[in-house]
Amino acid sequence: MLICTDDFPPAERSDRFREALLGVEVPVIVTADEPAGFAATWACSELGDLSVASVCSQAPYRFFRGRRLISRSNPEAYRLVLNVRGRSGVCHRDHDVGLGPGDLALYETSSPFQGWRGTPTDPNDWIMATFDRRLLPTPARYAQPLLGQRLPGQEGIGALVGTVLRQVAASADRYQPDDGHHLSNALLDLLAVLLHHHGEPAGTALTGAHERTLLPRMRAFALDRLGDPELSPEMIAAAHHISLRQVHRLFHAHGLTVAGWIRERRLERCRRDLGDPALDGRPIQMIASRWGFTDKSHFSKVFRAAFEVSPHAYRQEQHRRLLGTDPGAETQLPGADDQQHR
Repeated sequence: MLICTDDFPPAERSDRFREALLGVEVPVIVTADEPAGFAATWACSELGDLSVASVCSQAPYRFFRGRRLISRSNPEAYRLVLNVRGRSGVCHRDHDVGLGPGDLALYETSSPFQGWRGTPTDPNDWIMATFDRRLLPTPARYAQPLLGQRLPGQEGIGALVGTVLRQVAASADRYQPDDGHHLSNALLDLLAVLLHHHGEPAGTALTGAHERTLLPRMRAFALDRLGDPELSPEMIAAAHHISLRQVHRLFHAHGLTVAGWIRERRLERCRRDLGDPALDGRPIQMIASRWGFTDKSHFSKVFRAAFEVSPHAYRQEQHRRLLGTDPGAETQLPGADDQQHR
């Protein structure tokens, strides 16, 4: 518990709350509308890479974070807020929105924000998750346009994000450290899905003709870059000036996932090279790296899962097959069969 104003005389409560929030990692200035009747609590916990705070107020107040406070302390973070009960409002990045029960909003600590919480007859509960901006598993271009906007949380993906955030806030101190990291990653993944859902630019629907030619072009683009470990759905989307959501939708329409299709093509190239006698002296990991597999153990695992044999055993089997079983087989290399194989 960072602060519970019930621990102080009524005349001191708003000032004590103000002092406490000036001392947090993302300091803000708070002003109670009615100091005499102010009451609030702020509880904090850590969950993996998230800092989670639950804020309950029994009287309205306003908050403000300007350039001076940003220069004093700026963790370069994103903050996801969930309006659990009552009503509130946030002004951030040229957006001024009201939030009702279940609504979400995302803002960054590097830009000024201000807002209000609660009304004289309407207590307010918030949950906030703050995390390093680099941890959000989606490019900044998807998050930036949505900063300060209302993200509905009454149904669909927004409701799922809100439910998970409520649960982790209620039980954060009961999880083991490893569980906390897994749960924080899961929440950030869900947030990325929510941002993609709301972030597809208006007017970007694909025409039928464009859509028919786009998937072959995206495949050709990916095939030319299979050796690039950074090849990703995001790279494909940026190169073709469409949203990540559209990339996934086009692949899914043909029964494919983007990551799965890329992995299969890479494995095919690796299998081809492992069976090529001209590459017999090349280490297996060098072949794997050539096609984008930078982790040796991961490559062995996915190769065995795909072909039911280890890369080393596969290479040996292919060489025995090429040599044949008759005594003169070795003298036939390189021969017609090898040339055909190559």
